[in-house]
Amino acid sequence: MRNKRMLFAVFAILMLAAVTSCGKKTPDDSPNNLTDPSASKSDGALTPAPVIASEPAEDLMGKAIDPLTGFWIDQDTAASRPIAVVFNNHHKALPQSGIGQAAVYYEVLAEGNITRIVGIFHGLDAVKLGPIRSARHYFIDFALDYDAIFIHHGGSPQGYSTLFSLQIPYLDGLALEGVTFWRDPERVKISGMYEHSSYTDAEKIQAAIASYGYRAELEESPRIGFDFYPENTPPAGATGATGATDITGAADAVGTADITGAAGAETLEVQYSEDYQSTFVYDGKDKVYYKFHEGEPHIDAETGEQLSVANILIQFTSISDIQNDDAGRRDVKTVGVGTGFLITCGGVAPVTWEKYSHQSPTQWRWEDGSEIQLNKGKTWICVISPDTPLEIK
Repeated sequence: MRNKRMLFAVFAILMLAAVTSCGKKTPDDSPNNLTDPSASKSDGALTPAPVIASEPAEDLMGKAIDPLTGFWIDQDTAASRPIAVVFNNHHKALPQSGIGQAAVYYEVLAEGNITRIVGIFHGLDAVKLGPIRSARHYFIDFALDYDAIFIHHGGSPQGYSTLFSLQIPYLDGLALEGVTFWRDPERVKISGMYEHSSYTDAEKIQAAIASYGYRAELEESPRIGFDFYPENTPPAGATGATGATDITGAADAVGTADITGAAGAETLEVQYSEDYQSTFVYDGKDKVYYKFHEGEPHIDAETGEQLSVANILIQFTSISDIQNDDAGRRDVKTVGVGTGFLITCGGVAPVTWEKYSHQSPTQWRWEDGSEIQLNKGKTWICVISPDTPLEIK
């Protein structure tokens, strides 16, 4: 018993000495020593390793990677078929509703000087979506890239011909007005706004998909979507140059064009036509590019939030007028091969694209032939001809 008491006393003295020593500030109490368990204090006591509070692990049960954004989402949503929506992008149509929920955006010229936007949605729950506009045949390839159900209101002769020949699942506001689509009551009161007033919503879309018996799940093959960097990363192959670089017509010189690097790809301007310019401005804090339309923030009417994306892809391709088309409609080459740029995380690098059939997804590659990676988040794809005025600052 006496020995046990002596051992306890010695142990208590040692513990008191250790506590006194740890509470004493000495010149050796530097951050470097505090993180090194093997570093010794001047009195010979070991510096304890710091206690680091670990963050609770994210519960990933029932979740899967979204192939369109790289984020974890509900596994049922990840396995569901995306929705492709043709948005009216006419000045009078703005602001659009529900457009901020899209995961991928395509902007491309239609007839005249206007552009239209095809938004690809995964897990759509918008209560108001539109205004919806008519189909063009090359829009359908954007939907096919993601095995998406195509949503539009009307279409060109070439658009309908492509829908029928390729047997694309679609919902047409021209046929479903009053059922799946409706006219905005405020817009139809304004002169000249009727063609900019067609809307739908997620609930009506899902009901129509079920009514038509369309497949609601993704096909396992071919694979859709993108590969993603694990964390924010400038694109591979980006140069280190800074400043403003005009890369107009650079499609013929990808790899040799003097493009800007991570410090310089902070602003992108795409002049689709005299009347339509898209501008993207990088926010280093949020790690996204904010979208502007003709110099004004591009806003979702339902949320009031400005559209933003993590990645921008420039797709150079052939755009020409359709012969003997009285409306001045265009043909846009979507099947074939071409060049472009990836702009992400403040950097820019040349890329190539290839699509060998309507049913095969477009593949984006670095110049060495390997598949590109994107940063997690949304992507905007500018489909333009090589002579489109394009500037990266």
